[in-house]
Amino acid sequence: MGIIIMSAVVYSPNLNKESFEQKRERILNELSLAIDEAIEESRYKCCIDPPCTMCYMGNWLWDDGSCYCDDLIMKGEFEKVCPQCIRGIEEGRCISTKTEECTIPERK
Repeated sequence: MGIIIMSAVVYSPNLNKESFEQKRERILNELSLAIDEAIEESRYKCCIDPPCTMCYMGNWLWDDGSCYCDDLIMKGEFEKVCPQCIRGIEEGRCISTKTEECTIPERK
C-alpha cells in the first residue's frame, strides 16, 4: 500500500504586504549595501559622502553599478561629474582625494 502526500502552496498578494515606508526602507538599504560592495571592489569612486546613487542606478555615464566621479574631479573634468555629486559638493559633502578641487568651477 502506498501513501500519497500532496501539498499546495497558495500565493496571496497580501501575505507579505509591506507598507510604502517599509518597502522604501528595504530598497534603500539594499541599494546602500550594493554601493558598499562596489566600493570594496574599487568600482565606486564617488566624491561625496554619503555616496551618490545616481551613478549606481545607471543614470549617468556608467551603467554597470560603478561611479568614477572622483576620478573625473582629479582629471579636472567637472562637466562629466554627475548632478547628484555636484549638488553634494555644493552642499559641502565632498570627500574627493583631491580635496583642493572640492569647488565646482563656475559654469559658462
